[in-house]
Amino acid sequence: MTPYTYTFTTSQVFPPGCPCAIWPDVAPSGASDVSDKTSVELGVKFTPSINGAIAGIRFYKFPDNTGTHTGTLWSSTGTQLATGTFTSESTEGWEQLNFSTPVQVTAGTTYVASYHESSGHYAVTAHGLSSAVTNGPLTAAANGGVYAYSSSTTFPTTSYNGSNYWVDVVF
Repeated sequence: MTPYTYTFTTSQVFPPGCPCAIWPDVAPSGASDVSDKTSVELGVKFTPSINGAIAGIRFYKFPDNTGTHTGTLWSSTGTQLATGTFTSESTEGWEQLNFSTPVQVTAGTTYVASYHESSGHYAVTAHGLSSAVTNGPLTAAANGGVYAYSSSTTFPTTSYNGSNYWVDVVF
C-alpha cells in the first residue's frame, strides 16, 4: 500500500467570538417593564464593523409582554430586509427569531433591528444608549433606541432620552 499525503486549508466561518450580539445573554441591568397600553415597534440602530450576515433578531421580554411578536431587519432608510414571527417564547428572558435566510450586511452601513408588540409592555432602560455601545463587530448607535406607535409592523424612527429598548441581532 502506498502512503498518501494530503494538504488542506481551514477557514473560520464566523469572526472570533461569533455568532455574536450587541447585548449579553443575561437579564439587562437597570431595565424596567413599561406599560404604554398601546402597540409599538421597538428597535435599535446598529452598524457592523465587518461584512457579515444577520441570522435573526432578539429582544428582552418581561412577563407582561404577551401576545404575538414579529421581528424585522430594516435598512437605515426603512426598506424591510427580512421579517418573521417569534415562536416558542418563554415567559421572561431573551427571545430569538431566526430568519429563514440570513441577511448579508455591509461594514460601516447602519441598519435597524426591531420587533412589534401589541400588549403595550416592553423592557426599557432610560439613558441606556446615551452613548454608543460596541461588542465585537457590532455597534449600537448613541441614541439608537428607536420606536414607533402602530397597530402593525412599521419602521421605527423616534428616539427618547437615549433609551435602550433591549432589541438585538444575531450576527
